Amino acid sequence: MTPPPARLQMRRALPPAHEAVAPGVRPMRAGDLPALGALFYAAYRDTVDHDGESEQEAHDVVRATWAGEHGTMLPEASMVLERDGQLLAAVFVTHWQAHPLLAFAITHPARKGQGLAADCTRAALQALARLGHDELRLFVTPANTPALALYRRLGFEPVDNAPPGAPRS
Repeated sequence: MTPPPARLQMRRALPPAHEAVAPGVRPMRAGDLPALGALFYAAYRDTVDHDGESEQEAHDVVRATWAGEHGTMLPEASMVLERDGQLLAAVFVTHWQAHPLLAFAITHPARKGQGLAADCTRAALQALARLGHDELRLFVTPANTPALALYRRLGFEPVDNAPPGAPRS
């Protein structure tokens, strides 16, 4: 078995809660979980963070995250982007080790590079600021260059090396 890749921990101070939310972005709901499982699988399949998980395992990860496996789920700060009844992107935000954590960010493969995950992340930052938090943290695989570039554009900065088993964004 190949050891999991090292993850880089990043953080971003939260902006004042006053920016407009992009059209179609809304808080995640429990009823979204089946669609999120399918989106999660599609988003991670054939990427540097895909460890061969099946679609069923992707659904299991989504349900386990909702249930608190990666920290207490913050559904009011976890965002989905929905257009024409289809979920195209999402960010899962939890409370993990005393900080809000962007546990996962996913985008439908046909819609990558269109700023959808950025829209969801900006909405999550705004929601966390309204809830009184002062920062958002995440872990990213350094070889996941699109995600790393996105987080840097959004103002995230490295903190230190992530502990083994840290969630992937």
